[in-house]
Amino acid sequence: MPIKSALQLSTFLCLLLVSPFSFSEILIDGKLDEAEWDEAREVTKFYEVYPFTLEEPKYDQKVLVLEDEKGIYFGFINYQPTESIRSNKHERDLERPNADRVGVNIDFDGDNISAYSFSLSVSGSKGDGTYKNENESNPDWDADWGSATSIGENVWYAEMFIPWSIAPMKVQSGEFRTIRLGFYRMLIGAYNVNATIKGNPYTDEFMSTFNEMKFKNSSISKIDFFPYINVTEDRILQDVDTKTGAEIFWKIDSGKQLNIAINPDFGQVESDELVVNFTANETFYSDKRPFFSENHSLFNVKGYEFFYVINTRRIGAAPDYDCSKFAENLQAVCSSSKLGTSDIDLAARYTQQGESFDFGVLAASEADQDFSQGRDFFALRGRKTSTDYSIGYLGTYVERPVLGRDASVHSFDLAYRPNNKIRIASVLLNSNVDGDTGNGFRFRLVAAPTKKLSHDIGFFYFDEDLDLGDMGYLVTNNWTILAGQSKYKVNNFQADSINMSREYEFGYSTQANASGDRANDGLSLKVSNTFKNTSRMDIVSSFRTSGKDYWITRRDEASPYLNMPDGYATSLQFSGPSADFFNYFLNVQRDQGNQFAPTLGWATTYSGKIDFSLSDNLNFYFFHQHKKEDKWLNWIQGNLLGTYDKKQRTTVAGLQWFKNDKHELRIKAQMVAFTARNPVAYLGGIDGSLNYSSEISLDPFTLSDLAFQIRYRYEILPLAYLYVVYSKGGRIVAADEEDNLGKLYQRPWNDPQADNFTVKIRYRF
Repeated sequence: MPIKSALQLSTFLCLLLVSPFSFSEILIDGKLDEAEWDEAREVTKFYEVYPFTLEEPKYDQKVLVLEDEKGIYFGFINYQPTESIRSNKHERDLERPNADRVGVNIDFDGDNISAYSFSLSVSGSKGDGTYKNENESNPDWDADWGSATSIGENVWYAEMFIPWSIAPMKVQSGEFRTIRLGFYRMLIGAYNVNATIKGNPYTDEFMSTFNEMKFKNSSISKIDFFPYINVTEDRILQDVDTKTGAEIFWKIDSGKQLNIAINPDFGQVESDELVVNFTANETFYSDKRPFFSENHSLFNVKGYEFFYVINTRRIGAAPDYDCSKFAENLQAVCSSSKLGTSDIDLAARYTQQGESFDFGVLAASEADQDFSQGRDFFALRGRKTSTDYSIGYLGTYVERPVLGRDASVHSFDLAYRPNNKIRIASVLLNSNVDGDTGNGFRFRLVAAPTKKLSHDIGFFYFDEDLDLGDMGYLVTNNWTILAGQSKYKVNNFQADSINMSREYEFGYSTQANASGDRANDGLSLKVSNTFKNTSRMDIVSSFRTSGKDYWITRRDEASPYLNMPDGYATSLQFSGPSADFFNYFLNVQRDQGNQFAPTLGWATTYSGKIDFSLSDNLNFYFFHQHKKEDKWLNWIQGNLLGTYDKKQRTTVAGLQWFKNDKHELRIKAQMVAFTARNPVAYLGGIDGSLNYSSEISLDPFTLSDLAFQIRYRYEILPLAYLYVVYSKGGRIVAADEEDNLGKLYQRPWNDPQADNFTVKIRYRF
């Protein structure tokens, strides 16, 4: 490590001498023994919401609620036999940890538009995230809140402190603020959830079922300053890169917040999941970077997973290059100088939330790189809200000087809830890229006539010219789809039955291109059964009619579509009973495409996962999937396609160790071995035919993908961390028929594209 970098790091380490933040006079220790708790409000009425019986829970529980000018305090008292309490530690925001836990979901504005979730396991492991549109969750939001737990005789306690400054809150007139919230408790050993509301995130009514509470209006101004230093040794380039910068989060008052990032480090310390994608559709990756996940819900206008008006992963992505515009002697240098990420000079976001109108602006400017100029990103958001509706506008603008490209997107969104049984949501989209305009539309209707029966219908239309890719994400354009599903839940089984709950889900869809030319229709049926021993079985069958695929050939003039056969799919997944030490699931699938995606040949997939909790603070897991497909159809270029005998094997293994609440060690390896053998060349015809070509020879190929990471994280204080990370991996594509799993997995390890050692400190003042 260079002397200068070492001195910078040493100086930064001195910041660790600053004393940690203290939440309140009430000691957050999980014991609830302060006299103040005697004056707390009590919540004792709980319902069994998973399974969704709404019956009285087996075990008693109680929640105590206190408040002061700093925030809200929650005390959870959870009765159950000591031997049944499951206290395994886990990483933050794990969706379904193998541990008992409690939580609270809070709608600080009381308007059913957005909510924040906070959960705490017996071990003290945290989870937090956001909700919008009734039950759409996002776990990427992390916040600073206090928590602690303790275990007594046949009872365990949890304590939470949620500061008023934790989230933007609309101004509410008067002495008191109306907040809507719901408490819950999960007993993982019984696969059972109890809540104070008659809903859960898997039902169509969730946020609208929250209970109202009155709290004294408090307005808090707060500034958090997060400097950072990141020292990375690139072991391939034999180079050390040192970055410093800072982020400022200023909570001006309850409804206004300003975030500024100067030379921010927008690199993620967590690796993305490996995805092998040969389709025409781009893979979407979520953003876990603090600057973008904090207070971003106002800008989160999307349509299911099909489009996002803002995809913040575009900011700081690989720079734009046009090496052809340089002199011939510089073109090779330009090509060899291409980077995978861009540095950011400055990013800022301001949000203001009033009683009935919300406003926000977002801006970011990338730094210039060798042979490239940085992009500039801008977004403007306005939203009018009421008790039963919200209507808003979100516009984006991007300047890309290297490409001489200016792109703007305008969107108008509406959410309407005439009653608790019906919800309507819609989005209008318009894009303008260098004068080329495109349009899109999304409509969704959710109806829940009874607690057991619900319907969800969606319609999407994206014309041929709609383009959100400069700052957003669009799965594909030139697409129309009408799809829906109906669910029916059964929970009232006899006492001597082996079944706990069952859900029937019927799905249907019809697809076309933007001109209305029919692609195919699809049907599906899913039966999910949870047994009283907590095991679960899912059976899914689907059928898709023959039709036209307008997307595989990328709109090639010689082959604008391909005629595809009927499609069938059946899968069976079984999850074993929930156990303290050992958990597993197994899955087998046989398919020729699925309800939506056409294929030529049949595929068989086997997968399974095992999870060992070796102790309360040590966990190991292993996942493996083997998929074999005949006549796998792959687009090459133009109207040239090939069929292959395809085999894909995916292995994920990981270990997590928690010394205590502040120390976390994680080792994770993701590996993919993909083989495409026995190639046969075809030319797509103007009439959608697939014509064998004996004159064209295609090579077999293999793909090896690796992402290996060892990450140590020490929590200096809430939201302030020390990371020590070693990462290695890459992707290798070769024209051969290698099929040995070990050799394929070894290729990117022996010849990596990334081999980095990083020390990062993010502190908080």
